[in-house]
Amino acid sequence: MSEIKLEENIDILPRGKYLQIAVEIEALDNLIIRSTSSEEVLTFHYEKLGNRFIIPWRKIKGRLRRYVMEKQRSLGIFEECHLKDGLCLQCPSCFMFGATGETNKNADPEYKSNVNNSYNLASRILGETFISVRTVKEILDYTANAVDEKTFTTGQALMTKIFVPAGEKFRGVITLRDPTPEIVSIIIDNLQRMARLGAETRDWGKVKTTILGFIYSDREEISSMDLLESMPKRLESDVSKLKLPPVDKAYKKLAVSVQKMLKDEGLIKKQLYSE
Repeated sequence: MSEIKLEENIDILPRGKYLQIAVEIEALDNLIIRSTSSEEVLTFHYEKLGNRFIIPWRKIKGRLRRYVMEKQRSLGIFEECHLKDGLCLQCPSCFMFGATGETNKNADPEYKSNVNNSYNLASRILGETFISVRTVKEILDYTANAVDEKTFTTGQALMTKIFVPAGEKFRGVITLRDPTPEIVSIIIDNLQRMARLGAETRDWGKVKTTILGFIYSDREEISSMDLLESMPKRLESDVSKLKLPPVDKAYKKLAVSVQKMLKDEGLIKKQLYSE
């Protein structure tokens, strides 16, 4: 494959270009992946694959977005933007992962007063359920005693944790819609930084994230299922062909580009960030 030409600039309108990144996540210690029940580890029965552990995309997207925002703040870019009702609707993270006027209600006053809250930003980062490489043969649990905070003794309460065992690998596809080199640089950098995942990340949940390859096309060509049945032949493994800028420069350029685009569209009153 020759050198790949990504979009040079962002645009509010779709261009019909997709960069699909094949990702593998390996559990370095036990993982707890659950939805609502404290004892639930998510599994699914596939007709071709049988029973598998799964990680819903929303779990990975939420963790990835937090990594992106953490790095963004470290560079002094829209430091007050945060997920809990305080999204600014005008930073690199909001542009890539999406935001609505509703999530701006508790934003920093400087950001809030600069935004026309009637607009939404659709997510440009799409994803699928990550599926375990191996079939699920048994569900493992761990029983522990809760320790009394006064006497430091056990025995008053038992708790059971159901977990994905260390060593389990998951594969899935993350799709970037109309990506620029800056967007790709930011996402790949933060995927590689993703070191923890799951419901309990203080004690368990260490992971290793590996990029298996990518496909750049005018359509979505591969799925998580494809990565498990047989590795797609068109998967390109040489990320250097994307000609990505250093991640710090990528954040700064994207921040300026997003502000300019929103200002040109009349969605913000003035640019609050410049390099």
